[in-house]
Amino acid sequence: MKFKKLKLKNIRSYEDQEINFTEGALLLSGDVGSGKTSVLLAIEYALFGLQPGQKGASLLRNNAKTGEVSLECEIDGKIILIERRLKRSNKSIGNEYASIIIDGEKTESSVTEIKTKILQLLGYPQEFIKKNNLLYRYTVYTPQEQMKQIILEDPETRLNILRHVFGIDKYKRIRENLTIFINFLKEKIKILQNDIKDLERDNTKLTLLKDSIPPMEHKISINLSLLEDKKKSRRNIEFEVEELSTKIKEKFTLDKEIEKTKVVVESKKENIFNIFREIEEIEKILLEQQKETFNETNYEFIRKRIADKKVNIEKLGQIQIDIAGQINSLKKDLEEKATKRERLFKIDICPTCLQDVPEFHKHNILNETELSSSRIKTALEALDRNRVSLSNIKEKEINEMYELEKEKSKLEIIKSKIEYVEMSKAKFLQLIKKKEELEKDITFLEKHIVFLKEEMLKFTKFDTQFRIKNDLLKVAFQEEKYIEISTAEYKKEIEMTSKEIGILEEIIKSKEQLRKELSDFLELNDWLSTQFLNLIEFTERNVLINLRREFLNLFNKWFQMLVSSESFQVNIDESFTPIIIQNETEMDYSFLSGGERTAVALAYRLALNQTLNSLLSQIKTKDIIILDEPTDGFSDIQLDKMREVLQELNASQIIIVSHEQKIESFVNNILKIRKNQDVSQIESPISLPEFIEPNQPNE
Repeated sequence: MKFKKLKLKNIRSYEDQEINFTEGALLLSGDVGSGKTSVLLAIEYALFGLQPGQKGASLLRNNAKTGEVSLECEIDGKIILIERRLKRSNKSIGNEYASIIIDGEKTESSVTEIKTKILQLLGYPQEFIKKNNLLYRYTVYTPQEQMKQIILEDPETRLNILRHVFGIDKYKRIRENLTIFINFLKEKIKILQNDIKDLERDNTKLTLLKDSIPPMEHKISINLSLLEDKKKSRRNIEFEVEELSTKIKEKFTLDKEIEKTKVVVESKKENIFNIFREIEEIEKILLEQQKETFNETNYEFIRKRIADKKVNIEKLGQIQIDIAGQINSLKKDLEEKATKRERLFKIDICPTCLQDVPEFHKHNILNETELSSSRIKTALEALDRNRVSLSNIKEKEINEMYELEKEKSKLEIIKSKIEYVEMSKAKFLQLIKKKEELEKDITFLEKHIVFLKEEMLKFTKFDTQFRIKNDLLKVAFQEEKYIEISTAEYKKEIEMTSKEIGILEEIIKSKEQLRKELSDFLELNDWLSTQFLNLIEFTERNVLINLRREFLNLFNKWFQMLVSSESFQVNIDESFTPIIIQNETEMDYSFLSGGERTAVALAYRLALNQTLNSLLSQIKTKDIIILDEPTDGFSDIQLDKMREVLQELNASQIIIVSHEQKIESFVNNILKIRKNQDVSQIESPISLPEFIEPNQPNE
């Protein structure tokens, strides 16, 4: 990979800047805080985006709402353009946009997908997608403040970091996962052992259950044979009971016939009693009738007189009506005369001729009216006397007619009695005949009852026999029921036992499977705990030994180039901790001078870079390296040694950040960075001739 161009907009101290990168060694020169490291951080952001734990505020310029980074690079002959954008919101600053253009074909996608695509282009393992870009940090660019950090880490942390960078932390993960899995296996084994602990007892129980079925089946066979005998015996008893029941029914029929006959006899006796009463009544009537006679002539005479009386009464009534009409008419005339007289006294003018009515005329009319009224009253008195006389005559006639009617009714009653007596005489003879017939019937029925009783007596013995046989039948049914219940219980017991056997067989089958699983798990646990774990540890140990050997050679090489004193020797232990020996005395890293500490850190970093590039041959960043203030605290002699180091690196693109002027003579191009009013700017790039060979004077 080669960096070709970087565009910054509102990134840290840059507002709008374009930077072109050349091949060979490039120096980013400038005062402390001028913005040199910002260029390196922008490159890293363009490649990998914001890293876990990194805040957008570390990149976005203060008070800027958005910031953009565009990095153009070349990978395997392909021109790659990566674009990323930061945006400030009310609460935070985050990635807003990411895209990648490969040979003119643009892809806009999520941050993760873009990072995945870039890692593929760089040849980095995909496991770094969701991790910090440690591989980039230890092969290409290590920030100034982190150069010495790995040396100062505790041995375990350092070894874990290197395992991760070397890609051999998988062995540790395998061991850790193996430990988890072995613990899981042990728990599983405990569970399986607990699950099958009753297997032998279950097998014993199964055998006992299977052995218990044949005796019960034998008992069922015996019961079925006995039941058949009992049923045969019971059917014989049923036949006998049925025959006796028929006899009992015949007896019952006879008894019922006797009762019916008795009822008929009683009914006939009651009829005879009633006939006796009727005969007595008739005899009494006949005796009384001898005292009374009926005269037909007298009866007809009375009827004629009653008819005459009715005619007279009707005539008298008509006369009474005529007299009442005459009386009412005369009373009406009398009232009119009185009214006329009163009206005459009140008028003074005649209503007809409209002349005055004289007094003498009034008196003449009044005299005539009084005379007429007197005649009417006389007539009314005469009519009233006639009305009273007629009323008395009519009442007398009515009374006489009532007496005649009573006499007529008595004669009619006597006549009816005589006619009834005649009828009773005939009925008397009939009753005597009927009574004789009933007496004959009663005699016959009483004889029939005696016969039926004699017949019924013959069936009495069957009652006792029926009770005995019926009791025997009940006992037979109970015995059958007992045997059937016993058989059903055995069958139910066999059924329940069979079900229990089936369940137990399934349990045993399951436990046998579990026992097989347990055997497999025990074998697997033994193999993982011994052979496989030893194999992983052996493999990791050999890999680490080989890496440590290669790393130590490179570490010695670079350290000897940077520190020419023969009194210093370096080594590393199993945790890759640097061991510095001076005159056979081990020195603590913190007691070294600043230049010596930087030399150790730079040699460590370069050894790590070359070891990783050798180990991961497929990565595309092996021809590029970025050194951030690699000469901090170096003496002039050490600075001169840097020329040899840069030539020995043999990288196609080296980017150095330094404020040391002497470094300018070691590089091909220089980018001077100045900061004006808090804005970083790149001055015109300076191109220099090729590297001067070591120990040759500068031109």
